[in-house]
Amino acid sequence: MSSNDITIGKAFFKEDEGIHLYRYSVKETGEEIHGFSASLRTRTLLFLALIILLFSACTDEKTELKKSNYDIKQCNKPVYTIEDLNAYKKLIENNEIQGYNCVGLYYMREKDYKKAKEYFNKGKDKGNIESYTQLGSLYSNFLNNKEKAIEYYTIAANNGEAKASHNLGVIYDNKLQYKEALKWYKKSFEMGDTYSLLAMGTIYLNQNNLKKAIDTFEKVGDLGDSKGYYNLGILYRKNKEIKDLKKAKEYFQKCLNIGNATCAGGIGTIYEDLKDYDKAIEWYKKGFELGSKESITRLGLLYKTILKDYDKSIEWYKKGFERLNCLDCAFSVGLNYQDLKDYKKAIEWFLKGYNQGYPDSAYALGYLYENDLKDKENAIKWYKKSLKSGSKYDAKYHLKKLGVIYE
Repeated sequence: MSSNDITIGKAFFKEDEGIHLYRYSVKETGEEIHGFSASLRTRTLLFLALIILLFSACTDEKTELKKSNYDIKQCNKPVYTIEDLNAYKKLIENNEIQGYNCVGLYYMREKDYKKAKEYFNKGKDKGNIESYTQLGSLYSNFLNNKEKAIEYYTIAANNGEAKASHNLGVIYDNKLQYKEALKWYKKSFEMGDTYSLLAMGTIYLNQNNLKKAIDTFEKVGDLGDSKGYYNLGILYRKNKEIKDLKKAKEYFQKCLNIGNATCAGGIGTIYEDLKDYDKAIEWYKKGFELGSKESITRLGLLYKTILKDYDKSIEWYKKGFERLNCLDCAFSVGLNYQDLKDYKKAIEWFLKGYNQGYPDSAYALGYLYENDLKDKENAIKWYKKSLKSGSKYDAKYHLKKLGVIYE
């Protein structure tokens, strides 16, 4: 190193290499001082300036994006405990970058979006591709900023994140920008996501391109995803242009052979269409034994609406609730008792559903109190709970009828 080299830590700059940014001219003790030979005060100022410059250069460096081998699904839970949070923070301490996303998901579930964003950003700053996907999800689903979501999803998708690419497809799909949606779904499919191929088939249906939709769903099924065959079963059962119950049954059977219990119920719907109710019941029961909630709800509905057998309907809905944790079944038991004017039992079953997280039960309770029991106070209470729980029914309309403006 020459005498003109200035060393700071492991970095050095050569005065004669044109780095005039660091040169200065000051007056001190009546003497003009140029360059780097100066008083202690001058050398100190120069040293500080160089440290600031080096620090700025470090913070501006681009981090290389990387993917962790730690499966994010391990820390994506419907309910978290404080022990979970501590375990996720321990991951961070052990230099597992996925830990930032796990902590972020914890706070996102707690609706602390500021904290969630903070941890996802920490993961992003460490170069974790997954963190870009999680930021996209946060902005898309909770912070209502689709443009920001698109920005983060795009970075992740262009770095090999199939779910980010799929989610971009969903955003454009919802905007009815099908060309852009197909582009991202295709990219996701090429990364191994057959669900995106399924979404492409749905777009073709929306575009009335029936042949392309059928070919796409067939391909999904042939790749081992039963939903492709299930969709074909639905198409051949319901679409007027190609309705063919024999073909529908064939595809439902293919779907069932892959292991999708819902498709046993699909076969049941065909027999129901043919008014062969004994066969329909047989297949719905088969679906129930295989664990299909859809099959048991169809069975309960068949007994209630067509066979007018409330006792059987209630019996099977109760079995669905008790054996399959079918919350819709608890709701349906309540509706049956309401129809039978057994309001005490109706309330009991609506509460069973509500207490386990079924949001529409709150609306049903409000409606029962308003219209059947003429209890305005309890009706208002449950309609308000309905709004908070995210029920699909319009509780605001009923509150307004009852003279309550609720925001």
